Amino acid sequence: MIGQENLLKQVKELIDANKFPHFAIITGEKGSGKKLFASKIVDYMNIVGDMTKVVIEDVKMDSIRNMITLSHKLRTPTAFIIPDADEMSGQAKNALLKVTEEPPNDAYFVMTLDDMSNTLDTIKSRGTEFKMDNYTPDEIFEFALETRADKGIDNQEGDIVRDICNTPGEFLLLESMKIVPFYEYVEKVVDNIAVVSGANAFKIADKIALKDDEGYDLKLFWKAFICICMNKVESDSDYATQYLEAVRT
Repeated sequence: MIGQENLLKQVKELIDANKFPHFAIITGEKGSGKKLFASKIVDYMNIVGDMTKVVIEDVKMDSIRNMITLSHKLRTPTAFIIPDADEMSGQAKNALLKVTEEPPNDAYFVMTLDDMSNTLDTIKSRGTEFKMDNYTPDEIFEFALETRADKGIDNQEGDIVRDICNTPGEFLLLESMKIVPFYEYVEKVVDNIAVVSGANAFKIADKIALKDDEGYDLKLFWKAFICICMNKVESDSDYATQYLEAVRT
């Protein structure tokens, strides 16, 4: 796994000292690899001592109840990975709270959250948080190279990835939209705003869409938009003034 060396070292030290908590909460930006990191934790627990890994398919009430029932019938140490717990219902959270208050001796629970604010305060108090480290541009670029091992990544694509991707998940999303055509599209929107009225400029952005629709991801669009504007300002100190004047007129 690229990145997260410091966090993984911290986790391994706890496991080696037999101090890893029975209820761990992994937090981090969407696309940062929380589920993969949770799996790496359990894999290392299995190296140190026998550990069975169970990944919960969803966080619906029935799945959480089934997990709790199983956790009380264990004959061997088992770690349950609960991904995307931000989507858990109130009933499911309350059910999880009960089992994390007094976890069965052989049960470990590793839950992933985009943000700690998306769960109950009482669940937070029962768990130990492990926050994913921020990725450096070099780490994201290394991930891109590994992902594209068969065809590589050229200098233009590499610069774009370094500029706008903060997580491996963002690179995969950018890759799915075709890196260079997407970036050139955003550049066209930026340039258009400088020559037409603000309202008409965004008519060109008819492809902008949320991830569940066809088109471009809205978050990455705006990250690219800001990046392109900043690059233009850096290359031309008068660009910002000229741009604002064009928009006002």
